[in-house]
Formats: sequence, C-alpha cells, structure tokens
Amino acid sequence: MTYRLPFSCMPGLLALGLLSLPALAAGTQAASHAAGSHTASSWLHQQVSHDKTRIVQLQQGVAQQESRSRQAAARLRQQDSSIAELKKQLQAVQSGRKASPAGQ
Repeated sequence: MTYRLPFSCMPGLLALGLLSLPALAAGTQAASHAAGSHTASSWLHQQVSHDKTRIVQLQQGVAQQESRSRQAAARLRQQDSSIAELKKQLQAVQSGRKASPAGQ
C-alpha cells in the first residue's frame, strides 16, 4: 500500500522546499568557506615559513659578502702600506744617487 498525499498539499510542500533552498545553500557555502579559509590559512603559513627561510638565507649571504668585503679592504690597506713603504725606499735610493757624484 502506497501512501499518496492529496494534490492540494503539493504546492505547500513545494513552496517549503523552495524556501529551504537558500538556507541549505548558505550552510553549504559556510562549510565551503570554512574549508577554503583553512586551505588559505595553511597556504599562508607555508608562505610565511618559506619566506622566513629565504630571509635567513639572504641574511647569511649578506653576512658572507660583508666578511669578504672586510677581508678585501684589509688586503687593500696592507697593499697600500706596502706601496707606501716601497715608494719611501725608492725615494731614498733615488736621493742617494743624486747626492753621490756620477764618477764614484
């Protein structure tokens, strides 16, 4: 035995079903939004972690370059000092030649 609703009840049930669709859709959207925000949050955390790692790598690279730059500056100061000392020695030799007579 099958139970059948009277035809007069159908429009009411149809209207009730149509009225409940926005509520169902809103619930689905909220669940989808929650899942989407979780995914977005997870993605943001991954990006932040990646960016922090990249920052550390860049800071290490800068520190290495600064170290090389300081070493190069120290070498240049040493070379400048050596050049200055060699110039003094050259001037002493040249002034010694000028002071002595050409025949000696």
